[in-house]
Amino acid sequence: MRRPVLRVAPLLIAGLCASAASGAQAPPPTRPAEPTPAVTLTATVRAVDARTRTLQVLTGLGPALWVVTLVCDERATVRSDAGEVPLYQLKAGDLVRVRYAKVPAGNTATAVELLQWPQAGGAR
Repeated sequence: MRRPVLRVAPLLIAGLCASAASGAQAPPPTRPAEPTPAVTLTATVRAVDARTRTLQVLTGLGPALWVVTLVCDERATVRSDAGEVPLYQLKAGDLVRVRYAKVPAGNTATAVELLQWPQAGGAR
């Protein structure tokens, strides 16, 4: 004898609810945290705060410009042609290449390279 669908549906729903309430579900598999990929950015220094180890740079492509704020961690190095220099020696207008990671707390710089501006005139 065939039972009508209306009589079977409440039993099915009750069974599903009891299964969910008993915690019979398997926990989702845990994945190891993926390392944050490093980003490299060539930009112009806008501001430096050596006390808070914060660096603001101006970058863009075409008519679009934006300011990126970076926090230099304790292991971050600032290098130039002359060797390693302290962060406070960077000044507004310097050309830099910054390697940083995008983390939930913000952008954390791991390396800063002080670049030389190209010579005026260029090759023809």
